[in-house]
Amino acid sequence: MPMMTIVIEQFVQWRFGFVAALGLTLLAAGLKTENATCAGIGGLLLIAPAVTTGT
Repeated sequence: MPMMTIVIEQFVQWRFGFVAALGLTLLAAGLKTENATCAGIGGLLLIAPAVTTGT
């Protein structure tokens, strides 16, 4: 399972950048520890690169 997590994290970082990888890490940690604040911040960071406008 840890290898799968590393592969997914590397793919997200390659595709969306460091902010999304940090968001994925915070989201996973928040869900595992049942910390809603950490999970919420991670979710926002994960969505932010996909929602930004390309001007």
